[in-house]
Amino acid sequence: MSVNRSVVVYGINNFRVEKRERPELGFGEVLVKIEYSGLCPSDIKIIRHGGRLVRYPVVLGHEMAGIVEEVGEGVKGIEVGERVNVAADIYCGTCKYCRAGRENLCERPLTFGYNIDGGHADYLLVPREGVPKAIFKVPDGLSLEVASMTEPVACVVHSMNAGKVSPGDSVAIVGEGPMGLLHVLLAKIYGAGSIAVLGLVDKKLKLAEELGAEKLYNRKNYPNIEDILRENPDGFDKVFLTVVNKATLEESLRLVKKGGRVVIFAGVPAHSVSFSLDPNIVHYDEVSLVGSSSYLYVEYAKALKFVSMYQRELSKIISHRFNIDEFEKAVATWDDKENSVKIILTR
Repeated sequence: MSVNRSVVVYGINNFRVEKRERPELGFGEVLVKIEYSGLCPSDIKIIRHGGRLVRYPVVLGHEMAGIVEEVGEGVKGIEVGERVNVAADIYCGTCKYCRAGRENLCERPLTFGYNIDGGHADYLLVPREGVPKAIFKVPDGLSLEVASMTEPVACVVHSMNAGKVSPGDSVAIVGEGPMGLLHVLLAKIYGAGSIAVLGLVDKKLKLAEELGAEKLYNRKNYPNIEDILRENPDGFDKVFLTVVNKATLEESLRLVKKGGRVVIFAGVPAHSVSFSLDPNIVHYDEVSLVGSSSYLYVEYAKALKFVSMYQRELSKIISHRFNIDEFEKAVATWDDKENSVKIILTR
């Protein structure tokens, strides 16, 4: 029997690494031997707060890449031994949102690490609903480690599209964690004219600069938003919130230009955040406040191309690597905001 080490979450703050049996393959299914998986802020939220789609117990993990181990009867176009990335979401394809081309709003998604067993394991079973649409072949020359970052990059591609980033735009990104840093890289790729990052950790802000940010604001040195606006009196065309709380929400409406867009990228635990909104800012300044969640499959394919093209830059974001057996240590390291950025689980 092949050992299948799996990070299993049983409830709030109740998780452990278990040795399970390798999943049994059924008709139309694909078994992937996972080589790398990324620790996502959403994983931490599931452990500590749960989530609207989460069904316990569940094997955690939705950022993963590996090698096809076995294909079930009826599977075409996917071969044993191929290097693949598996998307986090399997959209139903039949609900009104899927039919309208907005599958990221699917009413009946299967999501790895939420309501079906995910990729923080030695083996991942891709159900037939996700074959082949959720399986993406990794291009030659792209490491599987960096390929495991495709899902978060896809989410940021969707965020760029939600923000309607155009060449020459001035962009402000709130937060310098892994998702904030990915926003810097993608904003640069999309042609932003200038990029400002607001954060708290100089080391991460320096990394943001390496990825393309020109203006760095450590909020310890710029505690008042007026200080930032003094240096940017016109505000910013686009503001992306990768950290969402009362302060960042309210400040975003002061940072954005007239006619600009604020994108709420990050989710929060249910009912944990409320904020005051002056409707006159939205009305008279024609400010758009929009959300960004998940991705379309076409955006996922585009993200994989970007990951292949910008492998060196993405590698810079990886700060720590832990074997899956060390998952508890990986979670503790994630809490070290001064030093941790992107954490990858190896096998």
